[in-house]
Amino acid sequence: MNNTNTLSTLLIAALLTAVFTGCTPQKIIGVNEPVIDQNVEVYENPTVSSAEDAIKLLKEGNKRFVNNELANYDLSHTRRSELTEGQKPFAVVVTCSDSRVVPEHLLDQGLGDLFVIRVAGNILDEAEIGSIEYAVDHLGSPLVVILGHESCGAVTTAVAKAEKPAETHTTENIDAFLDNIEPAVAKAKKTELKGKELIEKAIDINVELSVDQLLEESNIVKEGVDAGKIKVVGAKYLLTSGDVEWFE
Repeated sequence: MNNTNTLSTLLIAALLTAVFTGCTPQKIIGVNEPVIDQNVEVYENPTVSSAEDAIKLLKEGNKRFVNNELANYDLSHTRRSELTEGQKPFAVVVTCSDSRVVPEHLLDQGLGDLFVIRVAGNILDEAEIGSIEYAVDHLGSPLVVILGHESCGAVTTAVAKAEKPAETHTTENIDAFLDNIEPAVAKAKKTELKGKELIEKAIDINVELSVDQLLEESNIVKEGVDAGKIKVVGAKYLLTSGDVEWFE
């Protein structure tokens, strides 16, 4: 009888251990607070006082990205707490929603440095222009960059729709932003380029037309440019190399 009771007790204990072990939260690996490498000096951008300073920082950041020498930015809780008091981004970047085109990475900038607006085809409508105006007027950003990119899917679709509309699958909402790209496609087609060369030309023209559109449709930006307080530039990110080409 004693042996039977002892065995029963051991079985119950083992069962309870298994149950409670299964219910115990497991330790999550690799989700810790970002740790700054103590052997590498934490990088902090110098103060930006002009659009020229801002462009210089973006060019230097892209060079680091291309050379795989990314700066060691402060991503700590302390830095995040500092930014709860406000933001002062030194540049506005309007770019495509493409998952491969991430301005903070390809321009190698830290928290609070860029005011980023992303939309398919890096087009400008009221919402995008209003966002730019907020950044330059309320946050004091001296530079606006319209950043297109190599092999843009939105522009590719706009070209396909212009050439073979019956074979191009779109929706009413997709057509709404493709309408913004069609002028660039029409202008590119006048060059008589074909295939990928036509698409890349349309991508470049789409950026240039967006720069012109912003200056035409935003009094705040135009006045800032005329006063020498704001600069608007176009640029293009090359997926194959990682370089950013500047349209200056």
